[in-house]
Amino acid sequence: MSTPKEMKVTLKFEDGSQEEVTYKLSPLRSGDNPHQAGFVGEPGKSYTEVIEGRGMGFTNHIDLTGYSVAVEIAKTMVFLGDKRTETVVINKHTNPAVYAARAKQIDALTAALATDTKSPFGGVMATSSGLTHETTDFLIEKNKSENFVLDVLCAPGFEIGCAERLAKVMKNLRIIDVSPLDTWEKINAGVFGLNMKWTIGNKPVITEVDRISFFNTKYEMEVLSKRKPTDAEMKDAHIAWIGAKAIQSNSFAFVKDAVLLAQCGGQTNREDSAKFAGERAEEFKVSLQGSAAATDSFIFDRQNIDLLQKLGVTTVVHPTRKLLTTGSLKPDEEIVRAVNDFNMIMIRPYLVGADGQEKAWRVFRHL
Repeated sequence: MSTPKEMKVTLKFEDGSQEEVTYKLSPLRSGDNPHQAGFVGEPGKSYTEVIEGRGMGFTNHIDLTGYSVAVEIAKTMVFLGDKRTETVVINKHTNPAVYAARAKQIDALTAALATDTKSPFGGVMATSSGLTHETTDFLIEKNKSENFVLDVLCAPGFEIGCAERLAKVMKNLRIIDVSPLDTWEKINAGVFGLNMKWTIGNKPVITEVDRISFFNTKYEMEVLSKRKPTDAEMKDAHIAWIGAKAIQSNSFAFVKDAVLLAQCGGQTNREDSAKFAGERAEEFKVSLQGSAAATDSFIFDRQNIDLLQKLGVTTVVHPTRKLLTTGSLKPDEEIVRAVNDFNMIMIRPYLVGADGQEKAWRVFRHL
């Protein structure tokens, strides 16, 4: 194929008006695979590559979405009045492999890395605040003692000398400054507020960018179980829900003490996602006892609750069938009975419309 230099997107509206945006295109090290060409558009002031090793590839850019997750968790903790506002996320193949929130950035990183000793290697790490000397020292020492490397590190700024020191140790590390993305809206912009992908037959498939989160919309966390959550359990329910949103459908995120203990997504059913996440936790000797488990859609039957209870889960977060399907709600009643039998907690997040009516809150992610 000939090398494209520019891409123009025009959106026409029903009233006859239109908007255009033009992207200057630069070639990437590779596309999704080495045999595919890749290009990145520059629509204006965005993130910049501070130090570049072998160049950014397609997946490197895609995995910068971990920064959105880090900011969302940090902002949610502020919203909830929690002091653990420093968040570190390490993305791997578009999913957060690990994340944690703590009062200090270095503590968030060490808490996150304690849950998985495989996946973060070669990942894309994002911090919700500027990279500190403490975090830099830790990464350098971990590289020397364990040969630990990252592909990309992104942060909204760096303390003096941090980027240069890391670049000397991790030779191919791409260090990204995301400080120009200083609002939630700039981080999750899309084209005209839309995300686009092309399916077979050159058909574009378009969806609105999901900017909804706890801190910018009216929502409720309805407790459906007899047992009510403690403040700590409710906060973990919030952070697990963010994880379910960030992980590819069908997702399951297990969280305790603001740390992602295990996760799995991209399976053809949620039961497998929960089961595989449990197996990963067992491999890394991570206990799921007392955790909150969130999934992006409703749980089908009580067998799922049986599985979660065996894994040690005490709080289940899912949208339930309410507002999502017509017909009998007996399956949800059966699930609630199972939750109550185990003295577990079940929470249904939902949005509240401008008219005060409940709106279903699902968090599927297929793009």
